[in-house]
Amino acid sequence: MGRLFGSLGVAMAMAGACLLPASARAVARAPTPPPPLVLDHAWIAVKPGAPERKALVRAGFHVNPAVNRHDGQGTASITVEFENGFLELLWPDDMVTVAPELMAAKSKFVARSNWRDNDWSPFAVGFHRTATTPQAFPFETWKVTADWMGAGESIEMLTPRASHGVSLFVPTHAVDEAANLAAIRAGGPAAAVFRHPNGAHRLTAIRVISPTAAGLPPSAEYIRTAGAAGLDEGRAWLMEVTLDHAAQRRTADLRPDLPLMIHY
Repeated sequence: MGRLFGSLGVAMAMAGACLLPASARAVARAPTPPPPLVLDHAWIAVKPGAPERKALVRAGFHVNPAVNRHDGQGTASITVEFENGFLELLWPDDMVTVAPELMAAKSKFVARSNWRDNDWSPFAVGFHRTATTPQAFPFETWKVTADWMGAGESIEMLTPRASHGVSLFVPTHAVDEAANLAAIRAGGPAAAVFRHPNGAHRLTAIRVISPTAAGLPPSAEYIRTAGAAGLDEGRAWLMEVTLDHAAQRRTADLRPDLPLMIHY
């Protein structure tokens, strides 16, 4: 008898739930709000001209042949493009102009490209804002602008000015995933940069390992907690990039050419 009434009670409860107004059921199914920061792209400081690109080609990646000039900053770069982000090889380039106020910044790029001979990190990771990003972060930030950016635009740095560690930042513009997907659907030359022989498509995670605690800026804990990137202490400088959640269960170890492992 008790089991009968128990079953009847469950049935009535279920019926009551079905009678809830649609608005109440919608609240129950409300999507999880986005994290305050989302992975956008990353760069690695390399030798002038990026001869290290050959390691990426050997691993089955299509390197965009276009060279990006960062006028006023004194650097240049090439990229490996994905649907929702990119990996950039960046170097100090004496053929690119440097604004007087950015001479110190240029010297930092030189130091980062010589990371094997000093204590500077070769890595930088960019994140874009979301609807839940606070107006002000709980750590010190600062902004930098250069001629190659649009009028009134700047990069928000999440790493202290004097730090030799991993450079963390919010770029001027987030990667336009919708435009990338449209270019891929359209086909032609614009789609070619996204078609990698190894079959990789999307940037899904990045982890940076620093050989010392000093290589991780004060913002590292916030970034980790947000789930935007892994930032940990280990034996040596290393960036681990995961593409497509490592669906193919393959790993390309690009050392010693680049301090980089790619899981795809």
